Amino acid sequence: MTVRGGVETIVASDEGGAFGEALAAGIEVKNYDRALGHLVREQGLIIRDSVIYTPRMPIAAAPLAILHVANASQEVARWMFDHGKVKRTRDFRLLLADFLSKRFDDRVTHGEFVVGNSNKRHKFANVVSLGGERKLIIDPVSNDASSVNARVVANLDVKAIGNPNLIQRIVYDDGDNWSAADLNLLQVGAVAVPFSRAGEVIERIANAA
Repeated sequence: MTVRGGVETIVASDEGGAFGEALAAGIEVKNYDRALGHLVREQGLIIRDSVIYTPRMPIAAAPLAILHVANASQEVARWMFDHGKVKRTRDFRLLLADFLSKRFDDRVTHGEFVVGNSNKRHKFANVVSLGGERKLIIDPVSNDASSVNARVVANLDVKAIGNPNLIQRIVYDDGDNWSAADLNLLQVGAVAVPFSRAGEVIERIANAA
């Protein structure tokens, strides 16, 4: 997410974040500007070359502009997940989903929406029912700036509800070369867990429920 402008006006942009998240998830990305134009225009925004941005706005409106673009970016990413073709590649996300399905059977749902404090619906790859009203969100993230930003925003919004029955963990592939800055940013959204330790962490949480 970037904000550029002068003394009196600004333009907020997702810098192609929605498309970056879809690409990181293995979705075949093409030029969706025409297909998504109506969705973005309805929110008073612009999409060009896969980048979502605001028209020029007063500088005082910067916080609202950032939130508006972030929400639209997430909606576009969801649309791409629903309509895009996923490449059949084996990655840690699939391994994680497979482990959860085998461990929790019908207690795990994939692609479940959770409403955040802003009343936005955020899609999470894995949500496990721990009994009663307790749920465990296991959210994998790719080693990509747009994916990191999108997952941190989603987790922060859900965490802001303050619901003690929602446990959140972000899982990253520690086989990749992560920067310390990105790992610290993940921790802002939720407790970050390396994929190599995800099994033991999830088991510990499940056994404590």
